[in-house]
Amino acid sequence: MLIKDNIDNERKLELLQKYWGFNSFRPLQNEIIDHVLQKKDILTLLPTGGGKSLCYQLPAILMQGTCLVISPLIALMQEQVEILLKKGINAAYINSSLNYKDIDRILDNVIYGNVKILYLSPERLQTELFQKRFLKMNLSFVAVDEAHCISEWGNDFRPEYKNIAKLKALNPDLSFIALTATATLEVIKDIEEQLLFKKSNILKKSFKRENIKYSILDSVNKEKVLLKTLKKECSIIYTRSRIKTEEISKFLNKNEFKSDFYHAGLEFKERERKQKQWLNNEFDVMIATNAFGMGIDKPDVRTVIHYELPETLESFYQESGRAGRDGDMSYSFILKNNKDIENLNSRININFPNIEAIKVVFQSIVNNLQIAVGYYSDENYEVDIDIISNNINFSRSKTFYCIKYLLNQGYLSQVNDYQYSMVGIKMPIARLNQFVNSYKKFEEIIDVLIRSYSLINEKTVRISENIISKRLNINKTETLDLLNQLDKQNVINYKPKKSIYNISFLIPRPNIKNLKLASDYLNFKENKIKKTNELINYINHKTECRNITILNYFGEENISKCNNCDNCELGLSVKNNPENIIKKAIFFLLHYEDKSPNFIYSQFSEIIEKDRFNSILKKMIEEELILRNSQNLLFINS
Repeated sequence: MLIKDNIDNERKLELLQKYWGFNSFRPLQNEIIDHVLQKKDILTLLPTGGGKSLCYQLPAILMQGTCLVISPLIALMQEQVEILLKKGINAAYINSSLNYKDIDRILDNVIYGNVKILYLSPERLQTELFQKRFLKMNLSFVAVDEAHCISEWGNDFRPEYKNIAKLKALNPDLSFIALTATATLEVIKDIEEQLLFKKSNILKKSFKRENIKYSILDSVNKEKVLLKTLKKECSIIYTRSRIKTEEISKFLNKNEFKSDFYHAGLEFKERERKQKQWLNNEFDVMIATNAFGMGIDKPDVRTVIHYELPETLESFYQESGRAGRDGDMSYSFILKNNKDIENLNSRININFPNIEAIKVVFQSIVNNLQIAVGYYSDENYEVDIDIISNNINFSRSKTFYCIKYLLNQGYLSQVNDYQYSMVGIKMPIARLNQFVNSYKKFEEIIDVLIRSYSLINEKTVRISENIISKRLNINKTETLDLLNQLDKQNVINYKPKKSIYNISFLIPRPNIKNLKLASDYLNFKENKIKKTNELINYINHKTECRNITILNYFGEENISKCNNCDNCELGLSVKNNPENIIKKAIFFLLHYEDKSPNFIYSQFSEIIEKDRFNSILKKMIEEELILRNSQNLLFINS
């Protein structure tokens, strides 16, 4: 129910000024707010930094009742609630960081108090406590943040999002606003269907970011290229692994940059501290996995660098879009080499194992547990990934994704979360050497720990006792005994895994021969392969405007060239490139690091014949525009 049928612009602008300090709305915000106030289902697509949160926060103030915001990001919830409370807007959040008593109290406040906005993680929708209280709530509408998570064709599908539409069964008058920064036409259609929109209703802004210059840097030595690319200004560097974030930060700090790292493996308080320090400009460069960035509104990020390839164009667009929110000129770089592309493709094979691999893992599990064909019991069984991996000579990751398939398809049920053993070396190197000299029986295991886990001297890392046993050629019991002895002598900090997988069989154990890949699994894999190939095409293209490629991907057509990205600046065409254009392209490649003639040609092989390329290169060397070093690498004569 609205406060009154038509909220005039004057009232909306009054609230905008009072709570947010703005005198006017950003593009589309006012129209989106009107749709929410009219209780229409609406899908909103605004680029990163486009002001999505205001589109539900302002109407929540105007309307009677509580706005329910469903968000997957715990840190974002807490930050948003903190900001709203400082503005004088009564808000709260519920997620896994709260205990039962606190959740019970907050739900009572929603029903009987004056909570205008309640943030909730999607997992909470199915809890008995929430569902009982939901029927008593006076909800104004539901905002679904990061709405692309609801679609299996999106970049970050989360099964818990499938439960959101069930709220309409409990309250048919409920309206939804779905918000996301990125969605293809396929995902847009799926979001509307999943949220049971009565009719299509989309308001979106162009995805074009005119103030971001997109560049791909073909790199041999990424560290060297990074130092030439990065400036001492507010920046984010994205990488795929937690270890890599720490390694890069260490490397940059040694080279007189102020940096820190961020990933999901850090304690929540530590992540929060690092994030606040970066927001307060206590250091310039944040090196992070994709766990960092969502919901962070820092306007002065000048550069975003992908040190390793992102998964898809959606994730690349979102992450690079964290640059230049203040509208000033900003830069997006991807550092890539051929190995990156191999890794991207191999990840698909790991994440989507074939049926033969799944059968091998399932056979190993039932053999270990001695479960006969057709046997069924509601008993829980213990499964250790390390033991299974060791028995069948699979990597831990490959085994994990095979088990994940069996869980997702309903062959098995997971009773608990899997945990890993952790080890960190406490003793300084000098004392450690003395210790090893005095106690030779520990020499081999300490050597294996250091060689197997590169950061074990600096932090506590995940380990596998089975892998260590294999490398030491001893049994697991002996390995555990050595680790426990080292822990007692304060050489290491050893925390054995508290539990292993507890699983149960949901159906009578099938014959291995009858296992088949489900059609939805195959479709999902095919979609991942398609998205991977689209990203690879984007980074490998030497002639197409970067902005046009991105915008076409999101369904925008008839877009003019940006005249700003690396491809537009170089001006290469598919054929008949003038000599001066080829020279310019060679200079661009050599700007960041020395390269071999073969490497340079490999980047242009599809647009120029080798004889002509060699002729141009020879001429540049003769004119001493470029020179050779002792390793036969070319560099610019500056």
